[in-house]
Amino acid sequence: MKHPLMVSMLGLSVLAACQIPESDKPPSPPDPRQGAEVSRICFASQIRSWESLDRDSVIVEAGRDKKYRLELIGACQPDDAFTSIGLISRGGGSCLTRGDSLVTDTRYTGGPCTIMKIYEWNPDAAKPAEKDVAAPKT
Repeated sequence: MKHPLMVSMLGLSVLAACQIPESDKPPSPPDPRQGAEVSRICFASQIRSWESLDRDSVIVEAGRDKKYRLELIGACQPDDAFTSIGLISRGGGSCLTRGDSLVTDTRYTGGPCTIMKIYEWNPDAAKPAEKDVAAPKT
């Protein structure tokens, strides 16, 4: 065989072509606690409380027993915001909409995040099942 490198490269190209691109994979089902998407949330004077859900979202309490999931994109790191976050409304009022910002302490982040979507949140709904990892048989 004169060109073993060429044959190896061709084999790698065929294998790479067989992989499913990330964008073509079916989306994972939403968290069962997530409700309908809403266009805005309003609050009396400030957000009552908040908690980090994951790297890309936080749960905020905007009124008595009214919680929402804010889907974020950007450099902020809500997991590292120990005591407070800041929500910046472009409209300057007491409502948040898509495109508004969330900021955390600048010591722990590379900048703000943008609110991409807002969902109602029902903390009493069933949490998603954890993936069980089977223990090796001995």
